[in-house]
Amino acid sequence: MKLIIKILKGDEYIIEAMEDATVLDVKIELEKKSSVPVEHQKLLLVGKTLADEKPVASYGSIKDGTKLTLVIKKPDSLREAMLRHFKKYLQEEQSQRVTSEFMKDFDSKIQQLSLDDLEKIASDILAKKGQRV
Repeated sequence: MKLIIKILKGDEYIIEAMEDATVLDVKIELEKKSSVPVEHQKLLLVGKTLADEKPVASYGSIKDGTKLTLVIKKPDSLREAMLRHFKKYLQEEQSQRVTSEFMKDFDSKIQQLSLDDLEKIASDILAKKGQRV
């Protein structure tokens, strides 16, 4: 079936999907066409978020030619991600303190890197993703 995916205030893509394909499968195909990472995608059908693990066919109103909306989620900052992680195991005040100390240490280590170091890190990351610098 063909699904039309419209990015809010942006492009429109047509994705071919089997009925047994999951929403995550659709997101993976959309990433290939749009370069929007799967983890930043939120697919909506009439304003309701589609669950990654559910098959497309489980949503009765999705048929051939259905238009879905893609909202691009802003990625969390490192600080937000660390704080959220620490909150799983520590109390609020401890989480804030540990996150602050982590960020101070991280910032100081980043400041010690040369441009050559940063270029090598970037090259390694891109090489793992199959891209060239």
